[in-house]
Amino acid sequence: MTEQLTFKTSLTKRNWHTRTIRCALPLLIALAALPASAHNNNAYVANELDSTVSVIDTATNVVTATVPVGSYPLGIAVSPNGASVYVANTNDNTVSVINAATNTVTATVAVQNAPASVVVSPNGADLYVANADASTVSVIDTATNTIIATVPVGSVPLSIAISPNGAHVYTANAGDNTVSVIDTATNTATATVPVGGSPFGVVVGPLGARVYVANAGTNNVSVIDTSTNTVTATIAAGNGANAVATSPIGIPVYVANYTDNTVSVINPFNKTIIAAVPVGSSPESIAIGRNSARLYVANAGSNTVSVINPFTNKVIATVNTGNTPAAVATQPQ
Repeated sequence: MTEQLTFKTSLTKRNWHTRTIRCALPLLIALAALPASAHNNNAYVANELDSTVSVIDTATNVVTATVPVGSYPLGIAVSPNGASVYVANTNDNTVSVINAATNTVTATVAVQNAPASVVVSPNGADLYVANADASTVSVIDTATNTIIATVPVGSVPLSIAISPNGAHVYTANAGDNTVSVIDTATNTATATVPVGGSPFGVVVGPLGARVYVANAGTNNVSVIDTSTNTVTATIAAGNGANAVATSPIGIPVYVANYTDNTVSVINPFNKTIIAAVPVGSSPESIAIGRNSARLYVANAGSNTVSVINPFTNKVIATVNTGNTPAAVATQPQ
């Protein structure tokens, strides 16, 4: 393996020194989630050391296909209509485009050094790629699979997220402990927000009012007010908090803790941990399934995906994947 960036793995593998949810809440979550226009019932897992993507049927929790992609895939995203899957291949500086109907790669797009994370705009027109080694974001037109802009951001952007209205993109920059805010109308970075140590994960709340940042180095979550681009709260999580997701109503917030082998279930309003769910070894990514009925956690150390029932905060299935699953994604809500 080359020495060109493997930031996410190398950083996440360092040793950091540093009562259940109310019964009504899962029901509210399920009722609040609106079905997408075209349903894709799969979860997609990027396997770093296999250079493959495992396709999991979420109805049966069985891997139904394995798709070869580029070298060392670290990031993955599904288009809003469920038709396309995008994979960031860190070691060969490309993005693989998978046709979800055929489970085949239909295009490969060259980007800048060490793409580590990807996100699709809510209308499906644009793909944003965080290039960790270049400290940039590549903007790809999904209709033509061509780069239309390159945006400088903070140092070592490992994670990327987009607001529900598509107006802003956020990158978690592990190299300088910041979050960059990109205005998608101009494709320029308009703000830089200091956060905790080694921010590895970022997600935008359902209304776009809050951004949650998982800080692996300080074992907490920074909460950013998007109207002011300032941190308004810091919430404790588990050790090695390196991925974050939020329900469609904004509560709970889920954090994958790489060192603890747990998922923290957090109430962001009173800043408390509702539950800590044991999962597989070295959980590195987390995704919420369609209609919020399940959570999917990629466990890099045990080559599995844990499936969590958010009604009970219990693991109900464990799915074997490829070697070192680094990222998991489902169709957006």
